[in-house]
Amino acid sequence: MENKISTIVDILSEYTSTPITEQSFQESFDTLNIDSLALVEIIFDLEEQFDISIPNESELTAKGFNFTCINDIVDLVESLVTKKAL
Repeated sequence: MENKISTIVDILSEYTSTPITEQSFQESFDTLNIDSLALVEIIFDLEEQFDISIPNESELTAKGFNFTCINDIVDLVESLVTKKAL
């Protein structure tokens, strides 16, 4: 899991000048200066890096996932990678 988190932080760091720390995992993307266009690019990067397909926002909401902070991304990626491995 730690390796996934490191990879996710590396990807996110490409799209913000705000340093990402453990404390920022709970902060909103707005607080981290990640706009909606950057978020779309982040999703593409995550899909490519982890060989997963991230559902659209309405599907995520229906499945009980939020997509508002780094912890949400970590949880979602971990869930999708685990599901893929089964």
